[in-house]
Amino acid sequence: MKIRTLVLVALAATVCTGALMAQQARKARPVYPANAEKVSYAELDKLPDWRGIWQPNLGRVGGDQPMLIGKYKQRYEEERAKVAANPQYEIPEKANNCEPGGMPTMMTMPYSLEFLFAPGKIVVNQEAHMMVRHIFTDGRPLPKEDEIDPNYFGYSVAHWEGDTLVVDTVGTRAGQRLGEQGITNSDKLRINERIYLDKDNRNLLHLDFTFTDPEVLAQPWHRNHTFRRDRTWEILEYVCDENNRHPVDANGQTRAAF
Repeated sequence: MKIRTLVLVALAATVCTGALMAQQARKARPVYPANAEKVSYAELDKLPDWRGIWQPNLGRVGGDQPMLIGKYKQRYEEERAKVAANPQYEIPEKANNCEPGGMPTMMTMPYSLEFLFAPGKIVVNQEAHMMVRHIFTDGRPLPKEDEIDPNYFGYSVAHWEGDTLVVDTVGTRAGQRLGEQGITNSDKLRINERIYLDKDNRNLLHLDFTFTDPEVLAQPWHRNHTFRRDRTWEILEYVCDENNRHPVDANGQTRAAF
């Protein structure tokens, strides 16, 4: 009986200590404006109109050529040689086609993009794989290097320069596609985006990328994409595992299985 009582007392003390530590940790975390108790929705009326669905203008990608270095250059050249020798060859990228593309791929896939504005935050919906990305515009800093837990989409903060949204992203998982097949990023990748409406055509959206990765690129790499607006469409549900007919084999190759 005494042993049981001691165990219960020890358990209660542990629970109380854990709850106290969690409470202190919550109090230690800052509350940024996007999650503050009071916000101003009136500020959203001052932002440019990005409503509707945005479709990429396929085949209209501008920019310069990547100056690859080290093992990343070697792999890219080897994989492109395999494609040249066999047009049916597919450059291996991931073990499962249902795995999300992450950043920066999610912004340029041949599916619909949608931007949702909220006080201090912009949410980007990508129809493919129902991917969601959060861009914070409330002045919070990017996480420090020792605070980063790499993930598919990284951590994005942004500010407005006139009607241009300037976004910085860090913390993407190493090994994701960078710009095109055969090029992948390291954990040092930093992505800068400038997103803005065309001055002559408000139904055309520009996305200018600058990729900086000292382990992959000898110098920053610039790419330019454009998107056309459709105000009649809506994002469709895309659940890959419900109809996954493109399994990836042990060699990283995939063939449609209908």
